[in-house]
Amino acid sequence: MRETKTKDGKVLTRTSTGYWTELYTLDDGRYITAEELALRLETTSHTARARLNKSSDPNKIFRSVKQINRSGNDRVDSNWMDGKTWYKDPLVKLMLK
Repeated sequence: MRETKTKDGKVLTRTSTGYWTELYTLDDGRYITAEELALRLETTSHTARARLNKSSDPNKIFRSVKQINRSGNDRVDSNWMDGKTWYKDPLVKLMLK
């Protein structure tokens, strides 16, 4: 059992080094700290903390960093030009004149 305390509405737990860190609750009821997630994903604690602050869905949080980088954004942005035919765009031609 972890040693916990509540401060400003956040649940804190003591780490192995003796510092207090925030304990996050996932949708499936599990508890995890940013440092534990960082070790599991083999990434930095900053990345893990950002994921935990953004979502509490275990599928999003535990997805590997490599999968996210390969898949890119979840949404498709239609404002980007095609990398192979960008020079055929009339506005690009006008800009380059």
